[in-house]
Amino acid sequence: MNAFINNNKPLPQQAAEYLTQWILESGLTPGDKLPTELELAKTLQVGRSTVREAIMILKSRNIVEVRRGCGTFLSKAPGQIDDPLGLEFVKDRAKLAMDWGIVRLIIEPAVVELAAIHADEEDLRQIAYWNRRIDEDIDEGRPHLESDVAFHRAITAASKNILMDKLMPLISEGIQQFMGSVEEVSTPDARKLHHEIQAAIERHDADAARRAMEAVLCLNQERMRQSAANPPAGGPSAAGSPADGPSAAGSPADDPSAAGS
Repeated sequence: MNAFINNNKPLPQQAAEYLTQWILESGLTPGDKLPTELELAKTLQVGRSTVREAIMILKSRNIVEVRRGCGTFLSKAPGQIDDPLGLEFVKDRAKLAMDWGIVRLIIEPAVVELAAIHADEEDLRQIAYWNRRIDEDIDEGRPHLESDVAFHRAITAASKNILMDKLMPLISEGIQQFMGSVEEVSTPDARKLHHEIQAAIERHDADAARRAMEAVLCLNQERMRQSAANPPAGGPSAAGSPADGPSAAGSPADDPSAAGS
């Protein structure tokens, strides 16, 4: 305990920082169980209430998850929280969707360019698999949000950039915002561009991959503008704003062939 005492910080905060460092150095992987509260108290030479507060701090940061009756486990995505930017409280969902499109235009062409440069055989298999799954889901009338997000996740992983990979939850949110803002089903142009992205990555053609990604994202922006200009009967919110929940009209839950990303 003496090794991490810092009188400028509350004891639970010090214990939480110590545990975070211990997790990093111990080789724990997501899903692994941490020592019991009593064991940690003995190791840190603090009271169990201090350990309990430290665990709650780590839980609030999504570093650990507490399972009642089972113990404390390392989270599946340690340190990543569901809404890091507080977007749940943005009231103008239509503008949020458009702004997400702009952010995606800034980030994703660079991501796919890196993927085309660095993708290995396993990356190419994953990208091809999930692109094929998107087609199958749409052709068979199934929601394809999960496959679409996985396709973009595979591209991000192929970039071999740690920070880009950490941005994937934001990209996923952008895809969901887009799908929740349009009613039109997936267009042939969008599907064709997805295949152009895959083909360019397979050829390791970074310029072509960037152009194809920019094209599909610009197509998305145009479709969102059209949707906003021509809201369906019932008012602007009838198109299935994400604020209406996952079952809102026009969302992937109700429209199995919802617009492709």
